[in-house]
Amino acid sequence: MGQAVATTSQATIPQWVSRVRKEIPTTSESAYFLTGGIGPSPTPVIERVKELLDLQNRGPGDPRINPRIAVVEEECRALAAAALGADEEEVTLTHNTTEGLNIVIWSIDWKPGDEILISNHEHPALLQPSYNLHDRFGVVYRRAPMDVGEDVLGSVLSQISPRTRLVALSHVSRRNGRVLPARKLAQELHKRGVRLLLDGAQAAGNIPLDFHGLGCDYYSFCGHKWLLGPKGTGGLLTRKEILNSTQVSWTGAHSQVTIEDDGQYEWHPDGRRYEFGTRALPVFGGFAEALRWLENVGWDRIHTRTADLSKGFSEWVRDSRLFQLISPLEDGSRSGVVSLRLPEGFLGMDFYERLAEKDGIVVAPLEHPRDIRVCVHFFNTWEEIDRLGAKLNEYCA
Repeated sequence: MGQAVATTSQATIPQWVSRVRKEIPTTSESAYFLTGGIGPSPTPVIERVKELLDLQNRGPGDPRINPRIAVVEEECRALAAAALGADEEEVTLTHNTTEGLNIVIWSIDWKPGDEILISNHEHPALLQPSYNLHDRFGVVYRRAPMDVGEDVLGSVLSQISPRTRLVALSHVSRRNGRVLPARKLAQELHKRGVRLLLDGAQAAGNIPLDFHGLGCDYYSFCGHKWLLGPKGTGGLLTRKEILNSTQVSWTGAHSQVTIEDDGQYEWHPDGRRYEFGTRALPVFGGFAEALRWLENVGWDRIHTRTADLSKGFSEWVRDSRLFQLISPLEDGSRSGVVSLRLPEGFLGMDFYERLAEKDGIVVAPLEHPRDIRVCVHFFNTWEEIDRLGAKLNEYCA
C-alpha cells in the first residue's frame, strides 16, 4: 500500500476535534475532502436556519416578529468583520463570491481598450465577467500565471499599463491552493494607482485573514465553503476610504437611507449601499451561527490544524512514487487545498466517482484530466488522510 501518511502519535484525535466532529454530520458519513466546493454545515447552523424559518412563518409580515428576524444581518456583519479583520461599515452581505466580484467589476465605467488583469486559475466567477467586459465594451483581459514556480507578482506587475483599471485575482488558487502574495502585490499596485480585488472563495476560513493587513481594496468571499455556512451567503469587504468612489450599479430596496418620488435619494454611508432586494434572512442567520461556531472553536486552532494536515498530506504526495504534487509545499504559500496528478492512464473524474461510491471518500476532479483536489480542513483526521492515501496507492498500483 505504500508508506502511511500519519505517524502513530498523529493518529490520536484531539478532544476538541472529536467534539466538533460530533456536530458535523458529514464526518460520520464520509471522509469529506470537498470543502473547497461546498463545506458541511455543523448541526447548530442548520438548527438556527430552521428556527428562524419557523419563527418567520408564524407571521412573515407581522411587526411583532419581523424585528426578531432582521437582527441577523447586523449579527452577520459584526461576526464577518471580526473574523476577517475588517470594520463593520466595510462589510456588504452578498449571496456568494460571484455577487461581490460583480459589484466591484460593474462599479467601473469601462471604456474600449481598458484592461483588467486576472490569473490563469480563475473560476468562471471571474472569467465570465472578464469575457463579458471584452464582448460588450472592448475591454482587454490579461492573465498572470499562478502555477507553482511561476513569479505571479512579477508577471502581474510586468503587465500593468496606463489602461489597467483593475487587478482581480484569487487569493488562494482553486486549482493548486497557492496563496497569492497579496500584501506585497497591493503595495506595488497602489504605487501605480491600480486597485486590487481579491476572490477569497478558497481563502476565507482556510487560511488566516486580515483584510486591513492585506491592504487590498476589495475582498469577496462566500459562506458555504471553508466557513461552513449555508449556500446563498457571502460578503464583500470594501475599504471605507473608497466606498464613495466605488459606484453602485445594482440597485433596489434596502440600499438607500432615503428615497423620494422626485428622484432624490441617499445611499447608505457604508457597505449596505451595495445590498438590495429581498433576501432569505433565516439563511443569513445560519451564516451568523456558522461564524459564531467557528469563533468558539478558535481561529488559531482551526488554521494551525488545517496547515498541519495539509503539510503532512503534501509531503506524502511529494515522496510518493506514483503521484505528482502540483500544490506548493512551503509555509506561506501552502493552504488546505492540496492537488495531485495521477499517473498516466488514470482520470480524476473516475477517481472522484470511485472513491465516493466504493470508499466513502469525497474529493474533486480538476480541469486537467489527471488531477484531483483534496481539501483538508480542521475537522478531517489523519486516519481519513491515511485511508485516502492507501486507496490512491491501491487503485494506481
